[in-house]
Amino acid sequence: MFKYLALPAALLSTAMVPAEAQTSQRDLEVIGRVMGFLQGPTSDERVIAIAHAPDSQAEAEAIAALLDGGLSTGRVTLTGRLVDSSDTGALSGAHAVILVGSTLQNQALRDAASSSGVLTVSTDTDCANSGACMLGVASSPSVRIVVNRANLDAAGINFDAAFVLMVEEV
Repeated sequence: MFKYLALPAALLSTAMVPAEAQTSQRDLEVIGRVMGFLQGPTSDERVIAIAHAPDSQAEAEAIAALLDGGLSTGRVTLTGRLVDSSDTGALSGAHAVILVGSTLQNQALRDAASSSGVLTVSTDTDCANSGACMLGVASSPSVRIVVNRANLDAAGINFDAAFVLMVEEV
């Protein structure tokens, strides 16, 4: 079962940027705002693992550069760390993992994230539609957030009630 989430404009009050093929700062800001509603984390810092394979090394490094020094997004600050997609143990301590390139097809990585309660995220919303990740985010031309409820439930990941009340299910 898939759910489509729409956040109020006030929640996502960031400047519009043109569409990009790779993960943009705006994408990360939307991800950060969503992560502010995750149940469980007690600090304002959310650690994002950036999973990369040889085909996605450059994009992963670009995402890490955007997160260098922390990226404040509403209630939370995102920090990132690069992880090789074959090192499933590197997800320890992460709140989310961004899947780029061929990491979307890495079942072992996705299974490790799910069993550890780590949110899997992609800027390809079809990822959530197909069940390959839990959260798909597109920030351009408008914000679109797709959540795969079955994947979230399997991982035991929940959002605050305030966030759930703001969503629209289609």
